[in-house]
Amino acid sequence: MKMTAIEKRFVNSTSHALTVAERAKQLLSRIPLQSGWRYLDVGCGVGAAARDIATRNPLSVTGIDVDPKQIELARGGTANLNLQFRVMDATRLEFGDGEFDIVASHMATHHIPDWERAFSEMVRVLRPGGYLIYRDFMFPSWLARIGKKLLRFMGFPSIGKLHSLAPAAGLVELYESKESGKVDSIWVKNG
Repeated sequence: MKMTAIEKRFVNSTSHALTVAERAKQLLSRIPLQSGWRYLDVGCGVGAAARDIATRNPLSVTGIDVDPKQIELARGGTANLNLQFRVMDATRLEFGDGEFDIVASHMATHHIPDWERAFSEMVRVLRPGGYLIYRDFMFPSWLARIGKKLLRFMGFPSIGKLHSLAPAAGLVELYESKESGKVDSIWVKNG
């Protein structure tokens, strides 16, 4: 789903972009990074988190977003050879199985009507032993069911659904934090 102009105004604001980048950095600090690892930022928006991660870490970073205008903004000022941005649908990732060492999604899946498929795609492109970092709003299961029927253009992640999808996909939880209707999770992929 592409965001409305009002959503973009908030999401693309400098303060919001810096907040997302800071939280991405905090979550990434929980992983024992290795030089040369490949990092995928799903739903990267204007690329603030991807740019910060590529600048501070010896990683090859790719940011994807379904909105060409967001990717155009993300590419502006990109001078880092270890950083690239691509227009891509998170429910149909154009990467091979196990291509990335780290896959991250920060506050994006609630914009994706079929967020479960996007989650599955993130797991698919993650190598065995790789890390999935996930941060988003969590809706109570009853509200997610209703929301999915009424607002088909949005995603409604719920903690119950997330806790069933992750282990079924071979993910083992390393970290979880819940606050203000949001969840931060880090999993490692079995294999």
